[in-house]
Amino acid sequence: MLTSAFAEEAYKVELEGAEVLFNGKDLTGWKGSDKFWSVKDGAIHGTTHETKTQGNTFLILDAPEVEDFHLVYEARCFGNNSGAMYRSKVVNEENFVMAGYQCDLHPKPEFCAMIYGEKIGRGIIIKRGEKMEIDEKGNKTILSTEKPDKVDITQWNTYEVICKGNHIIHKLNGKVAIDLVDNHRRKVLKGSIGLQLHAGKPMKVDFRNIKLKRLKGTSGN
Repeated sequence: MLTSAFAEEAYKVELEGAEVLFNGKDLTGWKGSDKFWSVKDGAIHGTTHETKTQGNTFLILDAPEVEDFHLVYEARCFGNNSGAMYRSKVVNEENFVMAGYQCDLHPKPEFCAMIYGEKIGRGIIIKRGEKMEIDEKGNKTILSTEKPDKVDITQWNTYEVICKGNHIIHKLNGKVAIDLVDNHRRKVLKGSIGLQLHAGKPMKVDFRNIKLKRLKGTSGN
């Protein structure tokens, strides 16, 4: 059971040797539209309540692409869904649009901490509670499945993304949410990290305590 899902304080993860990606004061090291993104109460704050976005827009980590890594962050969301992008590309620099893998932040239990393929033609890749292998042609073999517990995404929850080659694990509050071996011919093995604001009904999202441990190289190596 995700006993910490409704806790006031988020589940804590110690990640020795990790980079701190957000200083808690300003958006140094990130790029995005100041119409949507700011820092509020020590967290990265994104909102579409004041300005409507015509499509999904992102706050993008201004750093070399990441290959293998362990990413940890705390997040909460109100009014829609959101997520953290990784192994992604910037496909529209003017509007800060990304395409790639997303660790979803969603009110439905089976979608929270799933992998969604944002603008890469793959849709929902794996849902929470599933362990899966995908072959080169995109055929999915579910190795095991577990009914996911309900999570209140308006409270602080802790997400982890661990990528080693084509093996991807997401964790939610310390528990494995998805376990994927991705052999798809369109799999992505490196890219950028970003935070999403979703188009549609007004929403807001907060991120804090964002840490990254690079496990193997970057595109600059």
